[in-house]
Amino acid sequence: MLPEIVKGFIILACIFIPLERIFSLHKQKIFRLGWATDATYFFTGHFIGKSVAIVATVTLSMMTNFLNPELQSKVASQPVWLQFVEVVIVSDLAYYIAHRLLHEVPWLWQFHAVHHSIERMDWLAAVRVHPCEQVFTQICKILPLFWLGFTKENLVVYGLYSAAIAFLIHANINIRFGVLKWFVATPEFHQWHHTKIPEIYNKNFAVQLPLLDLLFGTLYMPAGKRPQKYGISDRISVGYLGQLLYPFLGTIKMLNDKFKKDMIRYLRPLRVFSGVCLITVCTLSAFALINHMDIPTFAASLNAKKVTVAELQQGKLKSVILIDVRSPEEYAEDRIGESPLVPLIDIEAGFGVKQVQAIARSSVNSDRTQPTIVLYCARGGRSVKAYQKLQKTNLSLAFLSGGITAWREAVRATQDAQILAPISRSLPQPVTRF
Repeated sequence: MLPEIVKGFIILACIFIPLERIFSLHKQKIFRLGWATDATYFFTGHFIGKSVAIVATVTLSMMTNFLNPELQSKVASQPVWLQFVEVVIVSDLAYYIAHRLLHEVPWLWQFHAVHHSIERMDWLAAVRVHPCEQVFTQICKILPLFWLGFTKENLVVYGLYSAAIAFLIHANINIRFGVLKWFVATPEFHQWHHTKIPEIYNKNFAVQLPLLDLLFGTLYMPAGKRPQKYGISDRISVGYLGQLLYPFLGTIKMLNDKFKKDMIRYLRPLRVFSGVCLITVCTLSAFALINHMDIPTFAASLNAKKVTVAELQQGKLKSVILIDVRSPEEYAEDRIGESPLVPLIDIEAGFGVKQVQAIARSSVNSDRTQPTIVLYCARGGRSVKAYQKLQKTNLSLAFLSGGITAWREAVRATQDAQILAPISRSLPQPVTRF
């Protein structure tokens, strides 16, 4: 039995080789110069693509604090056709940005130049992509889709659609697609991206939605004309190994030939990126300090449900159980009403989670409605951490913004019972305090 990847190669060859014979744009040989190299890319790229998907999955699994299960659930519950349209738009927008960076950042261009070294366009030219570029662009495309939570079935269908489009737009065919060419990438659209005319190098970055180029002002598709020559002015080896080494050797040559000038160009994006990172870190630090949290906790609070003192005072949240997650010493000094104590240290140890679940179960009314557990601490940091630990319990959770400090600024201890009575879910039996 032939491996699936070999079957796929044979099927594609049986489809596109006859098409290129019947509807050829340029007369050229089937086994043109570099054909064997591109066939090598086909098989190695298949395994690299699978590795990228695994890396993306593992990366997201390590960043659970930045995932929004509610958003993912809403996305996955949409009709299949709508998800597919959204997948195409999100993925191609991410690819457009990555592709444009490959052209405009000099050291990234060294990798992308391998793809543009093709001088005889055909379906197999689609796979001439340096492994480093493939990893970069695939991660840019896949991560947003995984983060948003599109269903696996949609991702599989999109993967097949994306591959089909990639082979089609590189094919040496002269077929008119009419008005469809504005909504789906075609050979006419992408062949101009590969033209040897330097002025047109930075055009037609999208690979599925030409409207993105129209939107960003990079569309080039003159009526009645087709490019005659493809490739770049630099000479790149036809062999697979030579093409793998080219970006690294090219970078060294670039630094040796024009060290000062090219170093400035090389570092400019890095300076911008560093500046953006510095501003982002400083902004996060400032907001974290204002909210009396560390940066990871503040970032996690952005995805957590928050309730303010004013909202509780106004009765906007009904059927509430306040739980104090501070230390027993702090709890003994002051607490909000008769709220039970479940310290954060107990929740992090595990048995505190069961205590919170028991509190929630003991307060379920005959109508079976679940109460909202509002966690609070001194100012909010510990309650956010407790919120994260309790997320997998399927309880309705929220944390009190500003904690008991904000509560006491607005409510005196003697007023607690008056404010909490209309909104609090009563506990049928006393809860042990620790």
